[in-house]
Amino acid sequence: MNRCFSCFREYSDEFDICPFCGEPKSTEPAEAIHLAPGTILQGRYLLGLGIGSGGFGIIYKAWDMKLETVVAVKEFFAGRLMTRVAGTNEVIVNKKSQAEFSYRQERFLAEARNMAKFGAHRSIPNVFEFFKENGTAYIVMELLTGLPLNEYLRQTGGPIDLDFALLITNEIGNALKSLHAQGIIHRDVAPDNIYICSDKELRIKLLDLGAAKLTDNTDKVIDITLKPGYSPVEQYDNTKSIGPWTDIYALGATLYIMLTGIKPDEATNRKIDDTVVPPHELNEAIPENLSNAVMKALAIERHMRFKTVDEFLQAVNGERKVVSLETERKLRKRRRFGGIAAACVALLLIGGVVFHIFLNKRSEELLQDASISVWFSLASLPDFDEENAIRDITDDFHEKFPNVTVDVRAIPENEYASELQSAAQKNELPTLFESTGLPKSVLSGAEDLSDILKSEQAAHCLFLNQYTNYYEDKKQLPLAIEIPMAYLIIGGPVHIDYNDSLFASTDDFGDAPIAADSRYQELLGRNFNTAGLLPQENFLNGESNTASVLLSSSLALNDVRKLSGYQKMYVFYNSNQIQCRFTYEWSIGNGGENEIAAGKRLLSWMLGNSYQNTLMITSGYSNGLDSNIPVYIPINETCFRKKAETLTDYKPMLEIYRHFVFRQ
Repeated sequence: MNRCFSCFREYSDEFDICPFCGEPKSTEPAEAIHLAPGTILQGRYLLGLGIGSGGFGIIYKAWDMKLETVVAVKEFFAGRLMTRVAGTNEVIVNKKSQAEFSYRQERFLAEARNMAKFGAHRSIPNVFEFFKENGTAYIVMELLTGLPLNEYLRQTGGPIDLDFALLITNEIGNALKSLHAQGIIHRDVAPDNIYICSDKELRIKLLDLGAAKLTDNTDKVIDITLKPGYSPVEQYDNTKSIGPWTDIYALGATLYIMLTGIKPDEATNRKIDDTVVPPHELNEAIPENLSNAVMKALAIERHMRFKTVDEFLQAVNGERKVVSLETERKLRKRRRFGGIAAACVALLLIGGVVFHIFLNKRSEELLQDASISVWFSLASLPDFDEENAIRDITDDFHEKFPNVTVDVRAIPENEYASELQSAAQKNELPTLFESTGLPKSVLSGAEDLSDILKSEQAAHCLFLNQYTNYYEDKKQLPLAIEIPMAYLIIGGPVHIDYNDSLFASTDDFGDAPIAADSRYQELLGRNFNTAGLLPQENFLNGESNTASVLLSSSLALNDVRKLSGYQKMYVFYNSNQIQCRFTYEWSIGNGGENEIAAGKRLLSWMLGNSYQNTLMITSGYSNGLDSNIPVYIPINETCFRKKAETLTDYKPMLEIYRHFVFRQ
């Protein structure tokens, strides 16, 4: 019996052609560098014909002899780095290309690992296995039948059906949402990497994660991956600026060509002369809101694009109103300059002398040309997109000071301290960086921040009058505070009936078993006698809890939120002196005079009310009182008071904040 190397069905030796699919009986590869049909990998995968190839891979149809099903096998094969003698299996790598071969092979396997994380996702191909053999590497994945979107567009010769275009956009958008949630940026979304499956159920697949920006520290060197028309400007010159907005641009460009039949002009050309016409101006049948959404996704300036794929999908599906880019730019400009114009009118009415003083003050605000870097620790916190919050602030700063370029880098929390330690040892600290909890050795080369205490923004911050009691070296500036609190479980292990929002002593909780949170022992030790109290696990262990009260920090809210099956409440500590701590600290590192000045100006901005509202994390949980308190308590007085007035459960803090004490 023969097995067909195309459909993999068995047929009698007497036939020279497969009676099922018509494929001639042959063991010759389609190309000399391909593995011959009949080759077996891992003792399991019987290779058939090569069905596709690209810059870094050859794809074969294959038969899984164990599961008796057809699969696809992708072989890592970069033609300019390696070759294969016809009739052999082992690859031959050029001696001068060994280092690049090893690097690209690991990237190939990283693609497999990334795809394997999303095996259950309907729009990402399922990876079954990956391994090394024959001196190279292989990925075994589901075999897709159908055609890529670029071929479909070529066959249709123009715009495609609106509903079908939106279906494709939503399917690929949902795939990107899953990738972004895992910190993976695709970087190569385009019609040739979108596959329309022609099996029983219409499925759309996002292919080729080989260019993805990884988060597992294996991408210290990132290739610049470009696809003219689909790659935004940040992909051309600075891989550190890559983020979800990069994939949003590419998906917007893909939707543009589906709606119009025209590929957008290359981003670098658009930066000089943008001639891309809004889709609804080319086809009046396209809803204007959809057209505006596409153009917003295609904005040259990344801060003008949607912040998340979810926002983009809401807009294209008509669930979110979007104005034209031109209108949005005018609105932003009006907001930016409206306050200044109003101030100028008022000053003119007051008199020329005061206006002259105003102009002098404005001139003092100018910054010299500078290029600064901003690093921060990317913590995993619910209901808060810290990275986008920071980028919004730095984008606004760049808008006001276009001669100052800002490079933002978000580093996973578990890698952050070591990255800063390494930078400090090389005397290469970033201009501005989050420094909460960093050792003194990292901060030894940081700048003195006394100047910022004299800024207008600092003057509007609560508690900074105690700054020098807390920071002797003045190398850190806090943007928030943490305070001691008690979290209560109502109807827990021991019944506790507590109706007040404040407590003066642990005796107020009666016989209820109390736990002390050892993670905040320094803060608690300054306020309470915690000897003999239970460990925090006795409160945080869900159904096995043995404590009804937890003495802890305001930073512990998210841990308490995770408890299910209980009614929870929190109460504030009331005393003549409430020992608190500054937190969410930032520092200024290395750089020239212009860079240091720009970094200090940006840090002072982060003390302002509008930016404190952006940065301060407000996470709520339901306890029957519709409670909503922050993880970080803002240091800006306006922001602090506004939240106290608008969030009912904040109000007790207005009774006690004057008793907050900060000292080391």
